[in-house]
Amino acid sequence: MSLSTIWTQFFPPRNGAPLTEANLSSQAGKVFIVTGGSSGLGYELSRLLYGAGGKVYILSRSKEHTDDAISRIKAHYDERDSRNAEVEGVVSKRGHCEFIHMDITDFSSTELAVQEFLNREGPDGRLDILFNNVGTGARKNAPPTPQGDEYHFGTNSIGPYFLTQMLIPFLSKTAAKSPKDSVRVVWSASVFIEILSPQSGIRKEFLQDTRSVTDINELYATSKTASWFLASEFARRASDTGVVHIAGNPGNYATNIYRHLPRLLFYVLWPILRDPVHGAETYLWMAFSESVTMDEAVSGRYAMCDGRWHPGQRKDIVLALRSVEEGGSGRAREYFDWCEAKVKQFKS
Repeated sequence: MSLSTIWTQFFPPRNGAPLTEANLSSQAGKVFIVTGGSSGLGYELSRLLYGAGGKVYILSRSKEHTDDAISRIKAHYDERDSRNAEVEGVVSKRGHCEFIHMDITDFSSTELAVQEFLNREGPDGRLDILFNNVGTGARKNAPPTPQGDEYHFGTNSIGPYFLTQMLIPFLSKTAAKSPKDSVRVVWSASVFIEILSPQSGIRKEFLQDTRSVTDINELYATSKTASWFLASEFARRASDTGVVHIAGNPGNYATNIYRHLPRLLFYVLWPILRDPVHGAETYLWMAFSESVTMDEAVSGRYAMCDGRWHPGQRKDIVLALRSVEEGGSGRAREYFDWCEAKVKQFKS
């Protein structure tokens, strides 16, 4: 890992995104779930998918905030269509947006959200891409989740794991009737995986006792490392489902993920924070690029802003993606099994 690799994730090439609203193909007939889609990157992503004709389910805690977001999305295209109709006589074909309540930290809430989604889609429905976008930044004195899990992990990793597990059968059914490698799960990671995570990505001691790590910056970084581990393990364990799992760093943006930071520190960071639409463009590349394949996912490839492959992660984290039999540390496998045990404990 070089300093230039870190630098380019804070300051990516201008106008470098290969997929944007301008060249995104029609998504009519496709169905998407965006967690945390009422603000930030999730809002911009939901807007782009809706504008391309897709059906978007926004899974979020707040109906009020999501209804407001959907109204703003529709107003954006009303205004654009009005201008285009006057100039070119062209009106865009829009999609559909719906709210489903879900608190990602609460397994019971997630179960209800998945059941509601399945009911709305019906037996002949589909799910083309799940965007595990919702997340939290470093938060001091964060409360445990309803299941008693550490907050950063519950929000950024364990919750998305549970949601993904519950949706795998539906995703697999869609993959069976879709073009190869087109059905995907997109996992949000962070540049801080490279900067702040410990050796092997997650301390073994943490998996034995989550109270053993108290530094909030490490907890944030490792919870994002955990998302990459889960994407890699899902791809390895369930490649026969046809569902591609890909993780990546969408970039650094002016969103409410920094709401728990001291105000002074936020203003220090402000000059390097970009418009969230560029993070949504990273998600578009992860979701639709032909460069993203099952083979790349199984090998543990990792994306970065604005739609590029990472040139080479830290060696210790790459080794963590490999099993002990393959010469690695097996930490990703260990973490996946740890999440699996937590879900079994909840269901028992």
